[in-house]
Amino acid sequence: MLNLIGAMFAYLIGSGFASGQETMQYFSGWGSVWASLGVAAIALLLSCLAYIAYSYAGRTRGLQDLAGIYDFYAGNVFGKLFQVFAWLFNACCYMFMISGFGNVIHQQWGISIPIGSAIGVVLSVTIAVMGLNKIIDIIGKVGPIIVLFTLFIGIVAAFRYYPMIAEGNAAINSGDVDVIRAGSNWVTAGLSFAGCNLLLVSAFVGTIGYNLREYNQLIMIISSGGIMLVSFLMGLNHIGNIQAAVQASIPNLLLANNVFGGNAGIILSLLFAIIILAAIFSTICPMLWTCASMLAKDDKSKKYKLICVIAGICVYIITLFVPYETLLNYIMTYCGYSGCVVAVVCIVRYFIIKSRDKKEGLFTESV
Repeated sequence: MLNLIGAMFAYLIGSGFASGQETMQYFSGWGSVWASLGVAAIALLLSCLAYIAYSYAGRTRGLQDLAGIYDFYAGNVFGKLFQVFAWLFNACCYMFMISGFGNVIHQQWGISIPIGSAIGVVLSVTIAVMGLNKIIDIIGKVGPIIVLFTLFIGIVAAFRYYPMIAEGNAAINSGDVDVIRAGSNWVTAGLSFAGCNLLLVSAFVGTIGYNLREYNQLIMIISSGGIMLVSFLMGLNHIGNIQAAVQASIPNLLLANNVFGGNAGIILSLLFAIIILAAIFSTICPMLWTCASMLAKDDKSKKYKLICVIAGICVYIITLFVPYETLLNYIMTYCGYSGCVVAVVCIVRYFIIKSRDKKEGLFTESV
């Protein structure tokens, strides 16, 4: 169970969370603490309900893949459309996370972005060709470390930047700083953020619901609640540091470099850069697996491995021409909206199906 919680953390965070760009665009850019809290509340509520729906399909029907879960809740036609949404989002996220990998290496060590991105492609393709079981075994150990270390940085930084939140909000609201925002307002940002988290892990949550029936609720609450809490807390730090944060591709790394001085600062910022790279690595591997496995069911086949290699090459070429912040903003925002639609449909259908199952005496679980 703990390994799967760790894998959920690792799958959900990726480069957007670990770098701070996702937190900046979804939480910090609205110029209000209450708006940031509203984003977290909306995303948490929608995520928990959708995770319950996904796990119910796994627990009661044994469905453990995208096709089965979406067909179950949305029917054959819309189920296929939802699968396309999920495939596109995973493919696009893999794209901006490879770019994020290159940007972290560039910001911390000065190595060119193309070389850093190439390293990310080689690592992700190498691990993805090993199959899902190997991926879960690796990333399950990395996820909790990333979240806890990010939380540590956030708590230490809070003593410096939380007193500057009012000043940062004033700068945002007056237009003194130009912040890239995900969504037209904090409500749509919350819906989009939830949608992103839901498209990523639908099949994985179904598997958890099937294999760990008695623990799936706890896994969902800890993983989704932990992500929202840390994102909110880090978002407040970026508001307090907004003048500098808007100019950095990796604002979390900027926090780590700023709040620790002397040799401790050098060591911790270096360690945090490695942690961010591990976070990206822990997400790009299962993303590549998700995309390739939807085209080739057997992740041990030559077809599957060839798709992984071709995808890595194509994504690398795209990242050479489109900046990281731009990729993240467009992909997360608009794919998030489609994920929100998918989630709402699955949640509504879940309550209908669960009610029918209860009346027919098919399943008696309390949740």
